Amino acid sequence: MMGTDALERQAASTRALIAYTACGTFLYAVCAGFRDSYGVLLPYIVAHTGIPYAIISFILALEQLCFGLMQPVFGLLALRTSNRFVLCTGAVMMFTGLLTIPFCTSAPALAFALGILLPSGTAAASFGIIMSCISPRLSECQGHTAGGFVAAGIGISICVLAPMLQSMVAGSGLFGAIAFLGCPILLLVPVSVWVSRGAQGKAGERDICQPCEHVADIFREALANPSYLCVGLAFFTCGFHMAMIQTHLFSQLTTFGVTEQAASYALSVYGLGVIAGAVGSGMACNKLSMSVVLAGLYGSRCLWVALLLLPLPMPGLFGVVFLLGLTGVATVPPTSGLIKNFFGSARLGTLFGLVYFAHQIGAFVSAWAGGLCLKFTGGYSGVWLADILLCMLAAIVCRCVREKPPSGAPPKAAEASRNGTNMHALHSCRVDKRIKHK
Repeated sequence: MMGTDALERQAASTRALIAYTACGTFLYAVCAGFRDSYGVLLPYIVAHTGIPYAIISFILALEQLCFGLMQPVFGLLALRTSNRFVLCTGAVMMFTGLLTIPFCTSAPALAFALGILLPSGTAAASFGIIMSCISPRLSECQGHTAGGFVAAGIGISICVLAPMLQSMVAGSGLFGAIAFLGCPILLLVPVSVWVSRGAQGKAGERDICQPCEHVADIFREALANPSYLCVGLAFFTCGFHMAMIQTHLFSQLTTFGVTEQAASYALSVYGLGVIAGAVGSGMACNKLSMSVVLAGLYGSRCLWVALLLLPLPMPGLFGVVFLLGLTGVATVPPTSGLIKNFFGSARLGTLFGLVYFAHQIGAFVSAWAGGLCLKFTGGYSGVWLADILLCMLAAIVCRCVREKPPSGAPPKAAEASRNGTNMHALHSCRVDKRIKHK
């Protein structure tokens, strides 16, 4: 039988897992989940601003690129300042960019609000930064499980937001929908302060989380790791796939004769699939090789996209959308888990952000190409076929990933990979400097 102390420690560990996972899921749902609901607003933004669909597609492509570019920037800023500062700054940028959208009457103004300011704010609460707040407080097994639930936040957001946004924008217009979206953003600041509170407690703790190596050294070490490059290439194809869903799936469904209300419900079904897939992926990473999980997810996307292009009855179409959701965000937990294994949790925010930049380059290409494909061919079939080929490539590349750090990796990276929570040895030089300064 377990002693009283052991039971209390287990209960405290469970409470910490639930609390930090819930906060992380909320942050990711609000920040990343909003982006997957832009497609619902797209026709109304076109009607409100009078800007052509092809130009707004380019702005959304710019949004994808900016979202990816700012993730490593905010990851580095979090290393230099704190996760709390980055998360709170992102909330302010999100709120400002979102409320500016209804007042934009020109393409440059909309590009600044929707294409730069808003995605920069959402990038501050990236998966890597959220997990760098959470994972040092949890065991490795708990970290994989928590990562699955945090990634599922996107699905929760889509499931709740898509039909509510459709009803709101249809009844109250674009202004009402934007005001509705702004409410949960106000809660980001107190949640961010709580989830990052351990990083700024006593004097000197903050220095433990700061790197003593140069930023160029971090990137040089990462880019010299072939497995990291394979993960980045696969995540590029993931961005291409996800941007088609985020930006154009709603319009694609309406071209099949589905009503806008039914299309919004289909996005909710997609959100349910995202929840199940993300949670299942996180748990699968505890049992299976993460590279095998990734290869299976990318490979299955080929089948689901091919089915989407077939003439299906409404139940079958909803079923395919659910299957697409199963593989949607499910790639995030194994991708972040591999990067943490390679380089440790302290570098996770920065190096996951760099990989996510590759993801968003793919998203930029997809979001823009989708609009151009619709303009010149009247449909999206060409881009979906390209998506199938890229998913096949990603599945092959993931089988080349080596899960363990390279044998020639620097000792500090290998130690960080074995124990992401033990950062005292990794950053002792910064602590020594602070003690001498005192």
